[in-house]
Amino acid sequence: MNAGTEAASAEIYAMLSDFGALLNTPGEQLVQVQVRSDDRLRELTERLSRESYYLVTVVANDERELEDRRYKIYYVFSHLSADLFVIIEYLLDHGSVHYCSISDLVPAAEPFEREIRDLVGLCPATNQQVAAAGKVTRGSWLHDAYPPDLFPLRRTDTAAELRARVVADAKARRLDDLSAYRPAGPPDGIFAGTSFPVGPIHAGIIESGQFWITATGETIEDLQIRLGYNHRGIERMFQSYLNLIDGWRLAEQVSGDTSFAHSLAYCRAAEVLTDTEVPAAARFLRPVFLELERIHNHVAALGGLAEDVGMEQFAAEFAVLREGVLRLNKRLAGHRYLRSVNRVGGIGVAEPIEAACVTGELGRWIGSFEGLARALIVRSGFRDRTIRVGVLTRREGLKLGVTGLVARASGIPRDSRLGHPVGAYRDAEEILLAPGVVIGDDREAGAGDVFARTLVRVREVFVSHRLIGWLIGQWSELAPADRLKLATEPRILPKNNYTSAIGHAEGCRGDVVYWLMQDKMNGIYRCKVRDPSMLNWPALRVCASPRTRDGNRLETLVADFPLLNKSFSLSYAGNDL
Repeated sequence: MNAGTEAASAEIYAMLSDFGALLNTPGEQLVQVQVRSDDRLRELTERLSRESYYLVTVVANDERELEDRRYKIYYVFSHLSADLFVIIEYLLDHGSVHYCSISDLVPAAEPFEREIRDLVGLCPATNQQVAAAGKVTRGSWLHDAYPPDLFPLRRTDTAAELRARVVADAKARRLDDLSAYRPAGPPDGIFAGTSFPVGPIHAGIIESGQFWITATGETIEDLQIRLGYNHRGIERMFQSYLNLIDGWRLAEQVSGDTSFAHSLAYCRAAEVLTDTEVPAAARFLRPVFLELERIHNHVAALGGLAEDVGMEQFAAEFAVLREGVLRLNKRLAGHRYLRSVNRVGGIGVAEPIEAACVTGELGRWIGSFEGLARALIVRSGFRDRTIRVGVLTRREGLKLGVTGLVARASGIPRDSRLGHPVGAYRDAEEILLAPGVVIGDDREAGAGDVFARTLVRVREVFVSHRLIGWLIGQWSELAPADRLKLATEPRILPKNNYTSAIGHAEGCRGDVVYWLMQDKMNGIYRCKVRDPSMLNWPALRVCASPRTRDGNRLETLVADFPLLNKSFSLSYAGNDL
């Protein structure tokens, strides 16, 4: 723990003692406080916001069969600059499904509260009257095709019983009655012209999601986003079918293009609970694979942006470059999308890794990428379509709690590789912060528009390339025997039964976060998955909506919406758990 983190930790311990009981945690960077009063919860939330903490994730947990015999909600906050997480353990009243909302204080909590309504059946205090009437307000995770009182993350029904209820409800409603599947329609009171849906079925390989656009002429007046079409019951599957050691197998299937980031975040949480020390070779090679995953996703997004502005030649050449990285993945790990590489305790690869293969291949690749990226960014047609389009201001980003690339493009320096470094990232700060190849100017890179998000992607590819070179060099300096030791056998610790831990990894979209609670012995009591897309989807709506900044009206045209959506490049599946 560095000096800054130690100081922040001492300060937060002194402050939290006034709000509730401090609890033991298995991680050095975790501070947990138990709060039993609504007033204290809101006071502490306001205090943390003033002290530069931001919301990372929210976990609702059915603990009615455990010691406290009630529902609990865990609010995880991160310090802006110190490597420190603060967890508020908030206890609902015995027998109650109502809790105190904090979304008015921290707007980033709003999507979590909608998710909690659908999956656990807990309602913010503002919805108590609706809940009392038996009509719990629905969010975006379970649509009307599901029974309204399904609540799959409650522990009262088995997975088989939940499936039977869904099937029985569908038969009772008749599958040929499509009224339950119709879109909600345009928002009340905002109709000012034409309203029309885009999706949920899209062309190509885009996942399912619906955008309801209200426009005046060519200008978008409002955008409603409805997700949840990819709901697979992921979090229930963790606790029903997998154990603590094998949970990575499901984690890597949450969002296919970020398989490695998800499995890595899961493994890091499980390694805390099992007190597993990862071998030095794995500490260097895990970031190599994570950066390769970042590169191929950024290159794919750049190709998509080029395609959306009609520059098919650029799109084709980016596709060729991405294919080269995917083939390198296959050669190194046995899978183009890096599946079955992570496991609790380290990594496993099909064949020994050759340093010259990695550095040589990427060394030839980066020159082609630089030339192509420069040619795209200086092209007037691309700049005209992307500059001052889909603007997310720094103030708006901070309010919404955005993360990852979207935050960095709006001038918000959130990167868990720097803020919460793990393994080799602890010594990589200089590389992560080095300017490297400059394309565009600093003002453009923090402007928060489509062009800024493009610049950030390009620059992060160069940073990832430098990181991989450094990581491979560090791995090569290990003794031959140490280079081959890639994993440590984890041990189940009964002392951590019903204890929780956090694991995270900075994926291409931002920080992937797993909150994991160990059940008896090697079981999973609860696994909360938080893909960065969950925090960034609300920002997409803000970018598309008209508003005034510094006396200037910011607008998005209907024709620019696909470009805006591609610049965010969010995951539908990562949101629809």
